[in-house]
Amino acid sequence: MNNTQYKFGRSTSITKKLNLTKPFNNLRFERYPLQIKAPYYIELASLEDFGRLVCAFERTSMMTFSFKFNGDDIFAVQMDFLDNKPVIYYVRSNKMGDYLAYRNSNGYEEVLVVDSIQNPTFVYSPIITIIKAPSILSKSSSPPKSSKYVPIGLKDLSSLARMASFKMIYDEPPLPLFIFKNTKSPDKCIIGTPLSLNESDNLSYFYYVKNNEPNYCFLKYSAQRSEAPVISKNIDEHGYIYLKLIKLVGLHPLVKIYD
Repeated sequence: MNNTQYKFGRSTSITKKLNLTKPFNNLRFERYPLQIKAPYYIELASLEDFGRLVCAFERTSMMTFSFKFNGDDIFAVQMDFLDNKPVIYYVRSNKMGDYLAYRNSNGYEEVLVVDSIQNPTFVYSPIITIIKAPSILSKSSSPPKSSKYVPIGLKDLSSLARMASFKMIYDEPPLPLFIFKNTKSPDKCIIGTPLSLNESDNLSYFYYVKNNEPNYCFLKYSAQRSEAPVISKNIDEHGYIYLKLIKLVGLHPLVKIYD
């Protein structure tokens, strides 16, 4: 299949570009080539953060892609799409295998790279190794000067937890919460998640709070109890919703916090 998109508009006939001579429901088809743009690459702090991102609380674990980037072997996953550019989160790793295995049991988290699926207590993400792709995909778009996500500050962690978990009503997984440095207040970090409330909305938002940097990897929240969310390493206590925290190496290049 060639890289062609079709633009739909009203007309009395179909353009000859498609070699069609008869009108079809008064639609005019115009075609133009797809433009591949360099992705935004965002580095995660550890393999544990990556495993948590692609596996924890997902109905079906996300696929892990393995390839060379800037001379390093990386594991990567696409999480969003902005300005016709993929938003890819990745971690450097020279480990070899066919599956990424993830498990959290009694507060102890394990992320392994294995050759086969054998232990049912793990969640597995298939590793897809790429050896050839368009060269533009191996380049990273420069960080924009302005924020690509519209930053929306929330009152507290409770508001953020409700925002990140609301899709669970429809049996969808909760949104990941990303953690990164706050240049305006070095004693605090930013915890937040990207979300577009309307799929047809041209704007993408990043909802966030400023908080002390968490010591553990999950946010424990209850919709039935009037209590504040707490940072937790244990996800086994019943009656709570757990949200995964994903730490970045540095700043988030697509989010600018101005206050």
